[in-house]
Amino acid sequence: MTKLITILLFVISAAYTQNSWAQEYAIKVGVLYGQTLTELQIQNGKGKANILFDSLSYNLQDTVFQLKIKSELKDSLSIFLGDSLILKCKMVRVILPQNDYCTIIYKEKNKRSYPGALNLTNVNGFVFVTNLIETENYLPGVLEAEVGLGRAPEYYKVQAIICRTYALSHLRRHEMEDINLCDTEHCQVYKGLSQKSTDLNKAVKKTEGVVMVDSDFMFITAAFHANCGGQTVNSEDVWNKKLDYLRSVKDTFCLRQRSAVWSVSLSADKWSSALLKLCPQYRSEEDSLIQSHEGAFLQFDRKKYYTESHSCMINLKDIRSSFALKSTFFNAYQKNGQIILNGRGFGHGVGLCQDGAMRMAKLGYSYKSILHYYYQNVSIVHLDKLDFFKFNE
Repeated sequence: MTKLITILLFVISAAYTQNSWAQEYAIKVGVLYGQTLTELQIQNGKGKANILFDSLSYNLQDTVFQLKIKSELKDSLSIFLGDSLILKCKMVRVILPQNDYCTIIYKEKNKRSYPGALNLTNVNGFVFVTNLIETENYLPGVLEAEVGLGRAPEYYKVQAIICRTYALSHLRRHEMEDINLCDTEHCQVYKGLSQKSTDLNKAVKKTEGVVMVDSDFMFITAAFHANCGGQTVNSEDVWNKKLDYLRSVKDTFCLRQRSAVWSVSLSADKWSSALLKLCPQYRSEEDSLIQSHEGAFLQFDRKKYYTESHSCMINLKDIRSSFALKSTFFNAYQKNGQIILNGRGFGHGVGLCQDGAMRMAKLGYSYKSILHYYYQNVSIVHLDKLDFFKFNE
């Protein structure tokens, strides 16, 4: 570094640091989750930060820092400034002013920037990173990762409410790891700070604190998928749990989108072998799709089971999984020893169809109309009306 960084060092109470730091933020997100990182670098954005090493606090003012953090074999971290080892500790916390961010540089050139605060520890020999962040500041990054840019502003409002509802209803999903959510598809994809579109931030701001609840005023399971192929699915047909607000609906809005149709060809032997694994009682000689050249499995409306074999009723979601199909919404017929699947849609089919909702937004439907179209008998409310949430807070 070309400039000498002046560091003011002072000892503070570890208990005070833990409490005051944690209470400022709503969500703890495990970031770079599942990546086995033994080394990374952190760099602040605008020059002001409070960095905590265990119970020691380094207060950096008006300077940009870049620290290298390496995990040790046991449970500690080694902290480097340039090539110089500063100290070893068990925990590093970076607390930033509002509207600032910290950039993580990992695997040489990969970068992600995070608002809020960062906590770094050594877990099983790898650097484990947690982003503590206010819910409303978390959502623009989720929208950018889950939906992308260039969507209609009204659609971003739809997705903001869905993602907010999901996040707040799953705060205990990673409780054993002392985080609320991860940043992968297991929870919601989150790649940190969104800097590329003001539409995302506007949508979050205009729907601030708005969520969806069921008739008991509990957060709904705000499921969504890419394309339903013309009809969404009842929740129990996929997850074996009936939810009154996740009912199958006809949807013509998504039919002309890229993910609306697909086709797959399989050998009859591969088809029958897969079905035998799913149901030991399956017999190919009883499968009319294989035995008859005129046989066909047709879905004019979505079905739950494959019913062409007399011995088995095989769940279509299991067939989808066996062949990595885009959806369970397909027709099937035999041609020259091949099983041809002509399918519709992309995803599990439950809840909101993203392609359909995007089309509705372009046609001028309001975000409330879109949400009520895909989720039946729900209320769109502000968090202030939810006593249980205020109690938990």
